[in-house]
Amino acid sequence: MRPNPERLRDLREFPIVYVDDEPENLRIFELTFGRDFTIFTATSGEQGLEIINTKPVAVVVSDHRMPGMTGTEFLARAAQLDPKTIRIMVTAYGDAATLQDAINNGSIYHFIAKPWNPDDVRATLIRGIEAYAMDSERMQLLNELTVLNRVSASLTRELELDRLLGLLLLTLREDLGFDGANLLLLRNAKTRTLEWVVSAAGDEIDERIARISFTPENALEFVSQLEDGRSLTLRSEHLLEYSGAVRQWMTEVAAEEFLVTPLFGKEGLIGAITVDNRRGGRRFVADDVTLIEGLSNQASIAVENARLVDDLRRSREQVRRADRLGSLGMLAAGLAHEINNPLVAINTFLAMAPAKRAENDPEFWGDYHKLTLREVDRIRELVRTMRRLGQGGAGAMPHEMFAPDEVASEVVTLLHREAELGRVKLEIALDPATPKIVGARDQIHQVVLNLVLNALSVTPHGGEVSVRTGPAAGGDGVEIEVRDTGPGIAPEHLEQIFDPFFTTKGPDSGSGLGLMVCHRIATDHRGTIEVTSGKGRGTAFLVRLPLDARAASA
Repeated sequence: MRPNPERLRDLREFPIVYVDDEPENLRIFELTFGRDFTIFTATSGEQGLEIINTKPVAVVVSDHRMPGMTGTEFLARAAQLDPKTIRIMVTAYGDAATLQDAINNGSIYHFIAKPWNPDDVRATLIRGIEAYAMDSERMQLLNELTVLNRVSASLTRELELDRLLGLLLLTLREDLGFDGANLLLLRNAKTRTLEWVVSAAGDEIDERIARISFTPENALEFVSQLEDGRSLTLRSEHLLEYSGAVRQWMTEVAAEEFLVTPLFGKEGLIGAITVDNRRGGRRFVADDVTLIEGLSNQASIAVENARLVDDLRRSREQVRRADRLGSLGMLAAGLAHEINNPLVAINTFLAMAPAKRAENDPEFWGDYHKLTLREVDRIRELVRTMRRLGQGGAGAMPHEMFAPDEVASEVVTLLHREAELGRVKLEIALDPATPKIVGARDQIHQVVLNLVLNALSVTPHGGEVSVRTGPAAGGDGVEIEVRDTGPGIAPEHLEQIFDPFFTTKGPDSGSGLGLMVCHRIATDHRGTIEVTSGKGRGTAFLVRLPLDARAASA
């Protein structure tokens, strides 16, 4: 923060205490300097300390030789009460030892010899006030930098947009002490519409201004200046000069002065910070603009990051839903076949039953009847599995204890017809020692389903796809492996296969989303997914999952 010359010229803002046991000396000091400075006087050190203890004081001037508490003792006590004060000693005795003691213990800034020259004393007082102001501004700058550093760290850590905006408003109102503070966000880039952020901690004024928005139609100059990156200082005495929406906002807040700084992202204006002195606070100076602009730079980055994270979360959920629907679409033909096959047996049994009703046919009423019931159970199991896959989004899936073996078996059962059509051998190897785990069962089902579908799609006629489950090394989780004898993945593509929309298939054969979803689900469960492959050597995906993934979703 730079010194404020305007403030330094108003010397009366920095009170001076003069202590002397001779009333005549106090009177002369007041008459000489009272027009230029704010002067408090005291006839003893005790009175001087009382003034320092009850009033803001910038400079303390004291005679040295006084009955009772000496000037050196008084200035030392004054330094203890308020170390920021500038302390000056007046003495006619040239006592070198006294001055040395006072200077060494840090109790005085300067000394004035009697008889004093008014011009010299005035210059000394002005230098003392300048030193006090500089020190005060230095401390204020240090405090503001501390706040900015702390706030910047907090803003960059917060990736949830609503909480981030609440933190920013709290910082402006409480940490930085502005009477009022609000945020504008660009809600519609096409129409260039700026709208207020509605905060849960807002007051009646915030509720009223929330109905006001700024567009080029109702506040062209205001919006254009912010788009140009300009900070604005608006004053109530110029109210009639401002456009309608700006004038309405200023009238509702009823402050004397408003400071508005833009928030800029990579694509341009994304919003603005506004502060005001609605409770009668001081007017803003250049340092306030510098402070808010510094905060605006940090806030802009944090808001953009939070928006990106928010967009990514929504996109990821949409991708998961789309991928699940895509998987179901790929299964539709095979599922129809899986249901039609048992329906043939059921239909045959029901068609023959009336004619067989009077016959004693143990094979029909025994073995054939049991086969029909098994086919009904088979259809029921297929419907149950498909219903589970279609329920809710990824975030709605509950965590439960389940056996990975059962999930792998369900997937192989669902896809064995797909494998037959492709003339691919689909095998499964289940380790009896595989433990049950706690996680989102349907998500793990989706992972295995996607991996096996991918393997089947790349494995040529006569090839083989195998699914294996077993305990992880160390016994702290499980492994699910899907291996194929397809053409393999080129080394230059291995690092990209989990990227969204990356695919080595044709444009009509894959979206490039399945493996990304698998990777995300595995990491959501505090697990991993690894791939090993080579051109012409097939591919193996290994999913490792912990015994309990609830800690990841807590």
